[in-house]
Amino acid sequence: MIRVIDLVGYAAPMMVLLLTREMSLRTLGMLNHVAVVIFSIVACLLPVLLPHLILLPMSALRLWDMLTGTSGDGARQQADWLRQKGG
Repeated sequence: MIRVIDLVGYAAPMMVLLLTREMSLRTLGMLNHVAVVIFSIVACLLPVLLPHLILLPMSALRLWDMLTGTSGDGARQQADWLRQKGG
């Protein structure tokens, strides 16, 4: 019988296959980190948990920088370009 935690464990790597644009990549990457964190807490996988706990806030900060354009002119131009493309 398939448990819910097994579905979370399978969903985490499968999310990576759905990524197309950078903002979508960041958003789904953050969801992927959350799924892996949940899975590794339940399965007691500390070596898997630690990198994802570090990468989650880094991805959130980078997404915030892209949305607000606060990390310099290059990031602001990139965020404007992504908004125009609908990403």
